[in-house]
Amino acid sequence: MSYPQTGSEVFVSFSLSNTMFSGIGKGTITREDVSVDYLKNLFAKYGVIVSAKPEQRRLLELVNTGYDLHLEIPEKLKLIQLSEKHRRIVLVSVQGLKRVNGSLLPSYTEEEFGEATFSFVKYYVQTRHYDELVAENEKLRRELDMEIAWRNRVSEI
Repeated sequence: MSYPQTGSEVFVSFSLSNTMFSGIGKGTITREDVSVDYLKNLFAKYGVIVSAKPEQRRLLELVNTGYDLHLEIPEKLKLIQLSEKHRRIVLVSVQGLKRVNGSLLPSYTEEEFGEATFSFVKYYVQTRHYDELVAENEKLRRELDMEIAWRNRVSEI
């Protein structure tokens, strides 16, 4: 399966850094655990760009084999930064492998790779800040309450 090139591709990575989010400006980030079926639909609609170190090649192969995601395995690390067009990043979370200071090791044995399990988390950056969304929600709530009060009024005759 080949994913489209849309100009609004979803980024995929094994780690997050603050620099990935610096290109988007002020906004609200939502985090959501997602299924493989959801990812396949998301990637089919927007396309995908993988950011992985060369030593993470085997992890990507395991993800592709285990979940049939058909992610491109880059030859070198592609640095990514969210922007107005690229608002989504999917973190491939790896459990069951030893780490040093929270980071994956440069290599593992096939037996260790056999212990690895994966899950997927989507981060999405909205252009509107959370405080703006809360204020708008409060305004809409007041308007709705006024409309309900108007419809439920009782005439005193």
